[in-house]
Amino acid sequence: MRRESYVIRVATIHDAASVVAVLRDSIAHLCVDDHQNDPATLERWLRNKTVDNFLRWLQEDERYFVVAEAASTVWGVAMLRRSGELDLCYVLPGKERRGIGSAMIRALEARARLWGLQQLQLISTMNARAFYEHLGYEFTGEASVPGYGVIRDYYYAKSLREAGHAPEGR
Repeated sequence: MRRESYVIRVATIHDAASVVAVLRDSIAHLCVDDHQNDPATLERWLRNKTVDNFLRWLQEDERYFVVAEAASTVWGVAMLRRSGELDLCYVLPGKERRGIGSAMIRALEARARLWGLQQLQLISTMNARAFYEHLGYEFTGEASVPGYGVIRDYYYAKSLREAGHAPEGR
């Protein structure tokens, strides 16, 4: 299989429709183990994945979005909050397992370091758990998600401190 090339770049307002399509398609088709095609669960998960919401989120200083793009097509989207929460990492169905998610996470980790963050946290889907563990995120707990039917949350964290360096002030 020929390796397709893509770039990771900061998301813009011009990406809104494509980003929302990636989010919705990825959740609907790649997260079936989580929502189990339960209509109420799926509707709740997709409810806020709209162009208007993305445009609003993009304007918030606390959020940093990147997209993976190839041939003028958005293949993935990921988002980090200044609080250290890695909130989104979704890839277009059919484009998974090509390094796109890993590249987007590395871009978010680089931004987190620029912001001076010491640690990132995230909530994983069932299918993405091995992906995050491969990237050095450690499982910290599990809980059901009130209001989301069959979904469970899988909590992860990763230290961004360099190995062998003590935290400042110690």
